[in-house]
Amino acid sequence: MRLAAIAVTKRGGALAARLARELPGTVTVYVKAGRAAVDGAEEFDSLGELIGRIFDRYEGLIFIMATGIVVRVIAPHIRDKRHDPAVVVLGDDGHHVISLLSGHLGGANALTIQISRTIGAEAVITTATDLAQRPAPDVLAKQLDFALEPFAQLKTVNAVIANDGVVKYFLDDTLPGQAAIRTAAAELGICWESLAQLAQPMDAAVILSDKLWNAPVPHIYIRPPVLAVGVGCRRGTTAQEIRQAIEQVLTENGRSLCSIAVLGSSVVKADEAGLLETGTALQVPLRFFNNDELQDTIDQQGLGISSFVKQEIGVGNVCEAAALLAGQSDKLLVHKQKIGRVTVALALSK
Repeated sequence: MRLAAIAVTKRGGALAARLARELPGTVTVYVKAGRAAVDGAEEFDSLGELIGRIFDRYEGLIFIMATGIVVRVIAPHIRDKRHDPAVVVLGDDGHHVISLLSGHLGGANALTIQISRTIGAEAVITTATDLAQRPAPDVLAKQLDFALEPFAQLKTVNAVIANDGVVKYFLDDTLPGQAAIRTAAAELGICWESLAQLAQPMDAAVILSDKLWNAPVPHIYIRPPVLAVGVGCRRGTTAQEIRQAIEQVLTENGRSLCSIAVLGSSVVKADEAGLLETGTALQVPLRFFNNDELQDTIDQQGLGISSFVKQEIGVGNVCEAAALLAGQSDKLLVHKQKIGRVTVALALSK
């Protein structure tokens, strides 16, 4: 975890230096100019200017100063818990360490506990689900590095947990990677229910699946990145056209955009602006395959051929072959779908 420790007093500077020595990962120390001399530390004159410059640079910010100062200085930069770094506050006497921002998804609660154990401080955590000692879906999603969807429902589900409601966790047993998922859940005290029991009485549900399910109560999905999407497109196709085509195919087949692990296409499309923009917007890698790779997959899997595509790029099938190659799979979930100037196919990704 990339951390910054920021101090404004001499005693705080010494504590920041200790944290840099004893915490795992990389800790960069920033100290107020003229207040403390710390070997290897970067000095700053204006705290506000410093935070404006580094707020998005680190996964966690450790402030050694008054909480009120921290609240004011980070306020202009806060977006939401999916993007904000972990923010932790310590008094410069090292007696208390407070989880202030992004407790679950940002990891501030875990960082607070880690610091408290390192320096013998008292951890101050106010997250309601933690205080109730009940697992929250965002903690599991963070541990697995999976997405939450729809994010707006997280507040509703966590409120049910904090108020002692009945929240049940459901796992799609068709997903790959069952062992890792079950291990992570067990560490948090989560017991899985079968999706066949989704209609049973409860106040809210958490569903770990890449598919859409009907739940009679408020629910949130934890989305594993298990889909490889193969894409073919005409030259000059826009990112909007490509994304709309992908979304349409996913929706029609009961799958989620949040479960895309990788996009695949022909190396001929490696400079296609719309495709590159789509990968960036979805925050997933793009894999481009040469004609020999595509042709081998076409032959091995007996994929259909388009004479037009073969004439244009040298092989007769891009999206299906690219989906299989990108997902390292031998079975398509969805065969080629043509939407406007875009073709899309889906495979399960390893």
